Amino acid sequence: MKSYGTASRSSLHTLLDLRRAGEQDAERALAAAAAARRESEANEARLDGERAAAREAVAMARREGDNVGASADERASDAQARRRFWARLEARATAAVEALERYRKEELARAIDADAAARAAHVRARQRREVVEKAIARRQAVARREAERREEAMQDDRYRGARARTNTPTTGK
Repeated sequence: MKSYGTASRSSLHTLLDLRRAGEQDAERALAAAAAARRESEANEARLDGERAAAREAVAMARREGDNVGASADERASDAQARRRFWARLEARATAAVEALERYRKEELARAIDADAAARAAHVRARQRREVVEKAIARRQAVARREAERREEAMQDDRYRGARARTNTPTTGK
């Protein structure tokens, strides 16, 4: 014979178990989305560092190139080689800027949206669980009030029964 675990006391308790499981799933999805967002932000920081390094390399090459041209006579082929080198550095810097912008628009935006959606789903799951818990609490409060009324009615009946026995009129004096 199979055992299906502890039997729930009511359909609301079964629903509560389902809502708790749904909330736990939403928590796991939220954790995964937050981790993906942190990873995307770390990648953005890495790309931003690469962009800054590429811009700094261009600036440094220009500073050093200006010093070379001013201090010594330079052949035309050397100047062209220097300018091609600068163009390659500038192309790398431009590519790094474009990669960062593309990453921000696509990957980072997607990770931020997924994180926001996971947070919203977690809030909805928690609210759904709380609704069921409130319904159970209301049902228990009603049952408690009914039990108190029954107890009061039983006490009243006992009091009336005892009083009826002691207040019986006697015949005679």
